[in-house]
Amino acid sequence: MKSSNIVSERAYSLAQIKTSQITREIDVLFQDINRFNEIGKQESTVQFLLRQEETYDEAKEILRLFDFYQKSYLSGEDILDIQITNMEGKTISDNKGVYQRSDIKTEDWPAEYPAQPSMEIIYRDGFPQLEVTNTIVWDITDAVIGLLKITIDTSAITSVLDNVQLTESSSFYIVSNNQSIFFQQESQPSPAAPYFDFSRITAKDQGYYSSNGWFYVYETSKMTDWKVIGQAPVQEIMKDSNEIRTLIFLTVICSIIFIIGLYMFISNKLILPIHILKSKMTQAAEGNLNAKVNPVGEDEIATLGYSFNQMISKIKTLLDQSIEEQKKLKAAEFRTMQAQINPHFLYNTLDTIVWLAEAKQHESVIELTKALSQYSRISLSKGKDWITIADEMSHIDSYLYIQQTRYEDILDVTVNVDQHLYRYHILKLLLQPIVENAIYHGIKNKRGKGYLRINGTLEADDLIRFDVIDNGIGMDEARLQKLKNHLISGEVVPDSKSGFGLINVQQRIQLYYGKEYGIKINSWKGSGTRVTITIPKRGE
Repeated sequence: MKSSNIVSERAYSLAQIKTSQITREIDVLFQDINRFNEIGKQESTVQFLLRQEETYDEAKEILRLFDFYQKSYLSGEDILDIQITNMEGKTISDNKGVYQRSDIKTEDWPAEYPAQPSMEIIYRDGFPQLEVTNTIVWDITDAVIGLLKITIDTSAITSVLDNVQLTESSSFYIVSNNQSIFFQQESQPSPAAPYFDFSRITAKDQGYYSSNGWFYVYETSKMTDWKVIGQAPVQEIMKDSNEIRTLIFLTVICSIIFIIGLYMFISNKLILPIHILKSKMTQAAEGNLNAKVNPVGEDEIATLGYSFNQMISKIKTLLDQSIEEQKKLKAAEFRTMQAQINPHFLYNTLDTIVWLAEAKQHESVIELTKALSQYSRISLSKGKDWITIADEMSHIDSYLYIQQTRYEDILDVTVNVDQHLYRYHILKLLLQPIVENAIYHGIKNKRGKGYLRINGTLEADDLIRFDVIDNGIGMDEARLQKLKNHLISGEVVPDSKSGFGLINVQQRIQLYYGKEYGIKINSWKGSGTRVTITIPKRGE
């Protein structure tokens, strides 16, 4: 009964995994779609919406943005049209260009277009399309000044459903918040009309249940709040598990018969050698890999004793090799993480270079390109794990130059590192993730000027200490304590990108320097954060 339950649970888990696959692909699609909302924040878009008169330059820039975003994301090929409209009906469309809509009434605007995004399926020329509508808010007044509507080819969603199948007679559905079927798997429609128990489905974000001979599995899309529901006959879901259960039963019966026969044969003729061998095996099972048998004669038991000795010797060898390989693998994993360049950082830097080039700021383009080259050179550093502190600080300088170019109005940096430290060696990329955390998760999220301080000193007992201090948003006591606990345990903080960077640095320090070294963090909500790294001095 227990094995049957285990096999059944595995079948249900497999169905849940397939449902999660659909949900993830839908979330990825709408994550890309949501990025198009950035168009509404651009200065050219705001000017187009606020000015009713001719705005040729802004319209040209908006159409360029439409094309740029569609080419930048994979989901762009599924977008049929992008449309921006202001309160007076002035509209720009990727398909139609600039025109005036007559169906827009200024006095009806707040009621007609709510602040929250809306989704609606429409039919044009007999083909379904999904319209995702979002309001555009002017940051200065927090007032709604326009409407961004993205029209998506629904085949982008139905193809996701068609690519996944639970069983031969299964079918997948996407159900909206009002419990109506939004999309249905077209390649293999269900032989029976679906009946969903929404009292169960809405109670949890994901799960499964059986009813009237049908198996249902569901999961909630985080981006759209839709329910992805799979339906399949219970018999088909349990088909493989029933076969496996039968195979397990036959295997167990055959094994029992074989073991009983073998035991009776050995018990009658070779009891003493077997007891000796059993005793040695027990010792080996308890961890004593020095247990050896002294075989006598050339019979089967003696051969088994020789084999046992060889097995123990081989296990010891393999165990030693495994420990060494795990150490090398762990080190290789950390080197891989060190060698990676944040794709978003690289993308944003290249984007900044493009903007500067378009603005004909040639000197700034040259300097920023040099900084990026220097940043990448030290990140790779020919695969070396150890570099001088001088190189590490050069890497930090390049990174900060790039960030100050991007955030020149909000970022003020002071670096005060003892020049005597520059000749010592340090594990590569220890400081950059801490500095990146301070900017992205501290300073960037606060109002007003952001200050970043980087100090480096040689302490007593030949210890090197680095402090990274920011005046960002900081953390409350509960979150700070949770982060400290995860630094001790080595587990990544759930839903926290900043926690991952700190824990990665902590693990690398303790792997290469020892458990007594690492990171200490203090933070004050609304005031800032201080991260301290302590490592031993290493050769010049």
